[in-house]
Amino acid sequence: MAVQATERSFQIIEEIRNQDDARLEDLEEELGIARSTIHRHLQTLIDYGYVVKEGELYCIDIKFLHFGEYARGRKCGYRLTKNALHELSGETNEECEFIVENDGRGMLVHESYRPGTYSPDGTGRFGADSNHIGSYFHLHNHAAGKAILAELPDKRVEEIVDRWGLPPKTRNTITTREELWDELEQIRAEGISYSDEEFAKGLREVAMCVNNPDGTCLGAIAVIAPAYRIDDEKFIEDLPRQLEKYVSNLEAAIGEEYLSDFT
Repeated sequence: MAVQATERSFQIIEEIRNQDDARLEDLEEELGIARSTIHRHLQTLIDYGYVVKEGELYCIDIKFLHFGEYARGRKCGYRLTKNALHELSGETNEECEFIVENDGRGMLVHESYRPGTYSPDGTGRFGADSNHIGSYFHLHNHAAGKAILAELPDKRVEEIVDRWGLPPKTRNTITTREELWDELEQIRAEGISYSDEEFAKGLREVAMCVNNPDGTCLGAIAVIAPAYRIDDEKFIEDLPRQLEKYVSNLEAAIGEEYLSDFT
Protein backbone atom coordinates (compact mmCIF):
# COMPACT_ATOMS: atom_id res chain seq x y z
CA MET A 1 0.00 0.00 0.00
CA ALA A 2 1.35 3.42 -0.99
CA VAL A 3 2.12 5.99 1.69
CA GLN A 4 -0.09 8.93 0.71
CA ALA A 5 2.29 11.69 1.83
CA THR A 6 5.20 10.17 -0.08
CA GLU A 7 3.01 9.55 -3.11
CA ARG A 8 1.87 13.18 -3.15
CA SER A 9 5.44 14.48 -2.91
CA PHE A 10 6.43 12.43 -5.94
CA GLN A 11 3.30 13.52 -7.83
CA ILE A 12 4.30 17.13 -7.20
CA ILE A 13 7.89 16.52 -8.31
CA GLU A 14 6.75 14.79 -11.50
CA GLU A 15 4.25 17.53 -12.30
CA ILE A 16 6.89 20.23 -11.83
CA ARG A 17 9.01 18.35 -14.37
CA ASN A 18 6.07 17.83 -16.73
CA GLN A 19 5.30 21.55 -16.69
CA ASP A 20 8.96 22.52 -17.00
CA ASP A 21 8.70 24.46 -13.69
CA ALA A 22 5.32 25.30 -12.20
CA ARG A 23 3.48 27.86 -10.11
CA LEU A 24 1.56 26.83 -7.01
CA GLU A 25 -1.79 27.49 -8.68
CA ASP A 26 -0.78 25.38 -11.71
CA LEU A 27 0.03 22.44 -9.45
CA GLU A 28 -3.26 22.85 -7.60
CA GLU A 29 -5.24 22.89 -10.84
CA GLU A 30 -3.48 19.92 -12.39
CA LEU A 31 -3.24 17.66 -9.34
CA GLY A 32 -6.54 18.48 -7.66
CA ILE A 33 -4.85 18.71 -4.26
CA ALA A 34 -5.52 21.52 -1.78
CA ARG A 35 -3.11 24.42 -2.21
CA SER A 36 -2.16 24.35 1.48
CA THR A 37 -1.22 20.66 1.20
CA ILE A 38 0.88 21.24 -1.91
CA HIS A 39 2.61 24.17 -0.24
CA ARG A 40 3.60 22.04 2.76
CA HIS A 41 5.06 19.37 0.51
CA LEU A 42 6.91 21.96 -1.53
CA GLN A 43 8.38 23.57 1.56
CA THR A 44 9.63 20.20 2.78
CA LEU A 45 11.17 19.47 -0.63
CA ILE A 46 12.84 22.88 -0.59
CA ASP A 47 14.20 22.29 2.92
CA TYR A 48 15.79 19.02 1.75
CA GLY A 49 17.23 20.53 -1.44
CA TYR A 50 15.08 18.73 -4.00
CA VAL A 51 13.07 21.75 -5.13
CA VAL A 52 14.01 25.41 -5.43
CA LYS A 53 11.70 28.41 -5.76
CA GLU A 54 12.60 31.02 -8.36
CA GLY A 55 10.16 33.92 -8.20
CA GLU A 56 6.72 32.35 -8.49
CA LEU A 57 8.04 29.17 -10.05
CA TYR A 58 8.91 25.94 -8.28
CA CYS A 59 11.76 24.10 -10.02
CA ILE A 60 13.53 20.76 -9.68
CA ASP A 61 16.84 21.36 -7.93
CA ILE A 62 20.19 19.90 -8.91
CA LYS A 63 20.35 17.53 -5.92
CA PHE A 64 18.67 14.89 -8.09
CA LEU A 65 21.83 14.85 -10.21
CA HIS A 66 23.76 13.51 -7.22
CA PHE A 67 21.41 10.54 -6.87
CA GLY A 68 21.19 9.95 -10.61
CA GLU A 69 24.96 9.75 -10.94
CA TYR A 70 25.11 7.43 -7.95
CA ALA A 71 22.51 5.13 -9.54
CA ARG A 72 24.34 5.18 -12.87
CA GLY A 73 27.66 4.24 -11.28
CA ARG A 74 26.30 1.70 -8.80
CA LYS A 75 26.17 -1.30 -11.16
CA CYS A 76 29.37 -2.66 -12.67
CA GLY A 77 27.38 -3.41 -15.81
CA TYR A 78 26.60 0.27 -16.32
CA ARG A 79 30.26 1.22 -15.83
CA LEU A 80 31.54 -1.44 -18.22
CA THR A 81 28.89 -0.56 -20.80
CA LYS A 82 30.13 3.02 -20.96
CA ASN A 83 33.57 1.85 -22.10
CA ALA A 84 32.16 -0.67 -24.56
CA LEU A 85 29.92 2.02 -26.03
CA HIS A 86 32.86 4.31 -26.81
CA GLU A 87 34.77 1.45 -28.45
CA LEU A 88 31.76 0.41 -30.54
CA SER A 89 31.15 3.99 -31.62
CA GLY A 90 34.78 4.23 -32.71
CA GLU A 91 34.57 1.04 -34.77
CA THR A 92 31.24 1.80 -36.43
CA ASN A 93 31.86 5.56 -36.65
CA GLU A 94 28.24 6.03 -35.57
CA GLU A 95 26.35 7.19 -32.49
CA CYS A 96 25.78 4.52 -29.84
CA GLU A 97 23.40 4.58 -26.89
CA PHE A 98 22.72 2.44 -23.85
CA ILE A 99 19.07 2.35 -22.76
CA VAL A 100 17.53 0.77 -19.66
CA GLU A 101 13.90 0.20 -18.72
CA ASN A 102 12.60 2.40 -15.92
CA ASP A 103 8.96 2.54 -14.88
CA GLY A 104 7.82 1.12 -18.21
CA ARG A 105 9.84 3.46 -20.41
CA GLY A 106 13.37 3.55 -21.76
CA MET A 107 15.94 5.87 -20.21
CA LEU A 108 19.16 6.98 -21.88
CA VAL A 109 21.99 6.09 -19.46
CA HIS A 110 25.09 6.39 -21.65
CA GLU A 111 25.80 7.67 -25.15
CA SER A 112 28.83 7.95 -27.36
CA TYR A 113 28.20 10.59 -29.96
CA ARG A 114 29.70 10.63 -33.42
CA PRO A 115 30.91 14.19 -34.06
CA GLY A 116 29.69 15.72 -37.27
CA THR A 117 26.54 13.64 -37.69
CA TYR A 118 23.94 15.80 -39.41
CA SER A 119 20.33 15.25 -40.26
CA PRO A 120 19.46 15.00 -43.98
CA ASP A 121 18.06 18.53 -44.07
CA GLY A 122 21.25 19.95 -42.56
CA THR A 123 19.51 21.59 -39.62
CA GLY A 124 21.69 19.98 -36.99
CA ARG A 125 22.90 16.79 -35.41
CA PHE A 126 20.47 14.00 -34.59
CA GLY A 127 19.44 14.17 -30.96
CA ALA A 128 21.22 17.44 -30.26
CA ASP A 129 18.05 19.22 -29.24
CA SER A 130 16.04 16.49 -27.52
CA ASN A 131 18.17 13.55 -26.43
CA HIS A 132 20.31 13.79 -23.33
CA ILE A 133 21.35 11.55 -20.47
CA GLY A 134 18.24 10.79 -18.42
CA SER A 135 15.84 11.27 -21.35
CA TYR A 136 12.81 8.99 -21.41
CA PHE A 137 11.59 7.14 -24.51
CA HIS A 138 8.61 4.97 -25.29
CA LEU A 139 9.96 1.47 -25.71
CA HIS A 140 7.96 0.46 -28.79
CA ASN A 141 9.41 2.98 -31.26
CA HIS A 142 13.10 2.66 -30.41
CA ALA A 143 15.31 -0.29 -31.42
CA ALA A 144 16.82 -0.54 -27.94
CA GLY A 145 13.37 -0.30 -26.40
CA LYS A 146 12.04 -3.15 -28.51
CA ALA A 147 15.09 -5.24 -27.63
CA ILE A 148 14.24 -4.71 -23.95
CA LEU A 149 10.54 -5.48 -24.46
CA ALA A 150 11.48 -8.75 -26.15
CA GLU A 151 13.26 -9.83 -22.96
CA LEU A 152 10.33 -9.08 -20.67
CA PRO A 153 7.53 -11.51 -19.75
CA ASP A 154 4.42 -11.10 -21.88
CA LYS A 155 2.40 -9.92 -18.90
CA ARG A 156 4.88 -7.11 -18.21
CA VAL A 157 4.80 -6.04 -21.87
CA GLU A 158 1.00 -5.83 -21.72
CA GLU A 159 1.20 -3.75 -18.53
CA ILE A 160 3.59 -1.31 -20.21
CA VAL A 161 1.41 -0.97 -23.30
CA ASP A 162 -1.69 -0.51 -21.14
CA ARG A 163 -0.01 2.29 -19.23
CA TRP A 164 1.96 4.13 -21.94
CA GLY A 165 0.16 3.12 -25.12
CA LEU A 166 1.75 2.92 -28.57
CA PRO A 167 1.87 6.57 -29.68
CA PRO A 168 3.28 7.24 -33.18
CA LYS A 169 6.51 9.17 -33.65
CA THR A 170 6.62 8.74 -37.43
CA ARG A 171 4.44 7.01 -40.01
CA ASN A 172 6.65 3.92 -39.59
CA THR A 173 6.03 3.59 -35.85
CA ILE A 174 4.31 0.44 -34.58
CA THR A 175 0.88 1.47 -33.31
CA THR A 176 -1.00 -1.82 -32.80
CA ARG A 177 -0.44 -4.67 -30.37
CA GLU A 178 -0.53 -7.19 -33.21
CA GLU A 179 2.37 -5.47 -34.98
CA LEU A 180 4.29 -5.20 -31.74
CA TRP A 181 3.89 -8.88 -30.82
CA ASP A 182 4.92 -9.96 -34.32
CA GLU A 183 8.10 -7.91 -34.07
CA LEU A 184 8.89 -9.05 -30.54
CA GLU A 185 8.63 -12.68 -31.67
CA GLN A 186 11.11 -11.96 -34.45
CA ILE A 187 13.51 -10.20 -32.05
CA ARG A 188 13.31 -13.11 -29.62
CA ALA A 189 14.19 -15.49 -32.46
CA GLU A 190 17.05 -13.44 -33.92
CA GLY A 191 18.36 -11.53 -30.89
CA ILE A 192 18.60 -8.30 -32.92
CA SER A 193 16.18 -5.37 -32.96
CA TYR A 194 15.73 -2.82 -35.74
CA SER A 195 14.09 0.56 -36.03
CA ASP A 196 13.79 1.85 -39.58
CA GLU A 197 12.71 5.49 -39.25
CA GLU A 198 10.29 4.56 -36.47
CA PHE A 199 11.67 6.87 -33.79
CA ALA A 200 12.67 9.74 -36.07
CA LYS A 201 12.35 10.34 -39.79
CA GLY A 202 15.63 9.63 -41.53
CA LEU A 203 17.07 7.64 -38.62
CA ARG A 204 17.94 3.93 -38.60
CA GLU A 205 18.84 1.95 -35.47
CA VAL A 206 20.13 -1.52 -34.68
CA ALA A 207 20.03 -2.75 -31.07
CA MET A 208 20.72 -5.76 -28.89
CA CYS A 209 19.97 -6.57 -25.27
CA VAL A 210 22.83 -6.83 -22.76
CA ASN A 211 22.15 -9.57 -20.21
CA ASN A 212 23.22 -9.85 -16.59
CA PRO A 213 24.99 -13.02 -15.46
CA ASP A 214 21.63 -14.37 -14.23
CA GLY A 215 20.11 -13.96 -17.69
CA THR A 216 17.98 -10.90 -16.93
CA CYS A 217 18.21 -7.86 -19.18
CA LEU A 218 20.54 -5.12 -17.96
CA GLY A 219 19.62 -2.82 -20.83
CA ALA A 220 20.17 -2.54 -24.57
CA ILE A 221 22.83 -1.01 -26.80
CA ALA A 222 21.78 0.71 -30.02
CA VAL A 223 23.85 1.86 -32.98
CA ILE A 224 22.14 4.85 -34.54
CA ALA A 225 22.78 6.68 -37.80
CA PRO A 226 21.02 8.65 -40.53
CA ALA A 227 19.45 6.49 -43.21
CA TYR A 228 21.44 8.16 -45.98
CA ARG A 229 24.62 6.67 -44.50
CA ILE A 230 23.31 3.15 -43.82
CA ASP A 231 22.43 1.01 -46.81
CA ASP A 232 20.55 -2.25 -46.33
CA GLU A 233 23.71 -4.38 -46.22
CA LYS A 234 25.18 -2.30 -43.41
CA PHE A 235 21.82 -2.15 -41.64
CA ILE A 236 21.00 -5.87 -41.81
CA GLU A 237 24.46 -7.46 -41.80
CA ASP A 238 27.44 -5.28 -40.85
CA LEU A 239 26.12 -3.38 -37.82
CA PRO A 240 24.43 -6.43 -36.24
CA ARG A 241 27.67 -8.41 -36.58
CA GLN A 242 29.71 -5.66 -34.93
CA LEU A 243 27.09 -5.19 -32.24
CA GLU A 244 26.95 -8.91 -31.43
CA LYS A 245 30.72 -9.00 -30.93
CA TYR A 246 30.72 -6.10 -28.49
CA VAL A 247 27.71 -7.33 -26.55
CA SER A 248 29.24 -10.80 -26.22
CA ASN A 249 32.51 -9.35 -24.92
CA LEU A 250 30.65 -6.98 -22.61
CA GLU A 251 28.53 -9.76 -21.09
CA ALA A 252 31.68 -11.80 -20.50
CA ALA A 253 33.37 -8.85 -18.76
CA ILE A 254 30.29 -8.27 -16.59
CA GLY A 255 30.28 -11.94 -15.65
CA GLU A 256 33.95 -11.88 -14.71
CA GLU A 257 33.54 -8.82 -12.51
CA TYR A 258 30.44 -10.31 -10.92
CA LEU A 259 32.33 -13.49 -10.04
CA SER A 260 35.29 -11.51 -8.68
CA ASP A 261 32.98 -9.89 -6.14
CA PHE A 262 32.45 -13.33 -4.57
CA THR A 263 36.04 -14.60 -4.57
